[in-house]
Amino acid sequence: MALSYLTDINLNKNELQNAVIQKVGTDPSSGLTAGWLIYNTASNQLKVYDGSDWANVGGDITRVNITAGTGLSGTLDTQSGAHTQTIDLANTAVTAGSYGSATAIPTFTVDAQGRLTAAGTVSITTSLTIDGDSTTQDVSLADDDLKIVGTTNEIETAVTKSGTDVSLTIGLPDDVTIGNDLTVLGDLQVTGTTTTNNVETVSTSNGIIFEGTVADAHEGTLLAGALTADVTYTLPDKTGTVAMTSDITDRFYSTSIGDGTATSYTVTHNLGSQDVIVQLYDTSSLDTVFADVVRTSTSVVTIDFAAAPTSNDIRVLVTKIA
Repeated sequence: MALSYLTDINLNKNELQNAVIQKVGTDPSSGLTAGWLIYNTASNQLKVYDGSDWANVGGDITRVNITAGTGLSGTLDTQSGAHTQTIDLANTAVTAGSYGSATAIPTFTVDAQGRLTAAGTVSITTSLTIDGDSTTQDVSLADDDLKIVGTTNEIETAVTKSGTDVSLTIGLPDDVTIGNDLTVLGDLQVTGTTTTNNVETVSTSNGIIFEGTVADAHEGTLLAGALTADVTYTLPDKTGTVAMTSDITDRFYSTSIGDGTATSYTVTHNLGSQDVIVQLYDTSSLDTVFADVVRTSTSVVTIDFAAAPTSNDIRVLVTKIA
């Protein structure tokens, strides 16, 4: 038997733990008051009375009058909340089949709902009508060659067909200016000197080839390796020579010295210069140490200690300046 409370219970913001909502088999229809909370065991739904109807706490879409739009039909179960929208797939006037061919292109008509309402084909024109100064001439794109012959310093153009291949040859005069954009869908081969202005992108998988200062059989190729992400190579704003990796790595040398007996050591760095910086540090403490250093030659430095360092206790770093 449940206890009957005739006044509100104030938990003072404390938790209500391990509580179970009142279970009912059907939604109550009498004694209703807004805010009443129940659990309907028939529909397995947590519900609250909002003053006019029992609303599913999981969402009130079950109570909304959902209207299907054009081309849709819908049903709604207000008890379980299940909602179904069905697309109207009624047949249109379009005949099922394939449209378009080698000599015709497909045409379609679409209504405001995106449905096809008509479909057909239009034949492809296979001839051109060339209008000259006084006469016209039809040219078949399937069989004939088209050649436009100009006079001195005019462009000569020839369109020729061999089987299924069509080629276009343009003979240019000495100087030609193209005022608009030019798109080349195939290979473009230029014999002679080219000058390119305002270049944004140069796309090539074979690298950029430089002839060099002498036109001979030897060229230089600038080639990017296999890239896994977009990268940027920035050249400095100055005049100079770009150093190779070998030029950079050949500027440094390091080794460890010390055997517990000798106080003088000869270090051969082979950097080819006496303009080198020599720094020593203790491999145990990592502290910088000082000794007498003599740049004996362009390949050798001599290091003397007052007391013999222990085995490999001193690390020698040699950096070439120029």
